Amino acid sequence: MLFRSLAVFPFLSVMQMFLTSGRAGRLSVDHVRGGQLWLERGEITHAEAGRLRGDHALQFMASLDAGVFTFEVDQPPPNRTMNLRRDPALRRLLEDNAAWEPLLRTFPDWNKRLRFTAKWSETQPVTRTQYRILNLISDSGNIRTLLERTAAPPRLVLETLKPFLLADLIDIN
Repeated sequence: MLFRSLAVFPFLSVMQMFLTSGRAGRLSVDHVRGGQLWLERGEITHAEAGRLRGDHALQFMASLDAGVFTFEVDQPPPNRTMNLRRDPALRRLLEDNAAWEPLLRTFPDWNKRLRFTAKWSETQPVTRTQYRILNLISDSGNIRTLLERTAAPPRLVLETLKPFLLADLIDIN
């Protein structure tokens, strides 16, 4: 088993190392935005982050910029939700990671909760997608839990919520 900090070895570099080496096993990252990835012969075969599975879990984990990872050799995946080879996997992680940067500046602490402010009105016009996402705010714990409870991709959820936060219709506490 390999155990290291992402402060020393950035997540994308760690993924490049494991995918290029062709190692098989489970990569676990302990962090509020962490989860687990299963690798086989230079391919991502499964991803989990809380309740998220597959593509959504991988997108969720692409936001990582800290945490501690462990790699357990020859751990088989519980399911095969992905067949993402090395180059497409690294390209996707790189693109997703870059797309997360502005959202992480707006939503830096996923342990915090979102709530409606006094400026919010039930007559606020919203789209169906916005309604579905906003409807989760009142009974979700923290931001991570909210992202796990929706069927939408995690980045889309925060991109949808960002204008409401910037307009002071919701806030983080």
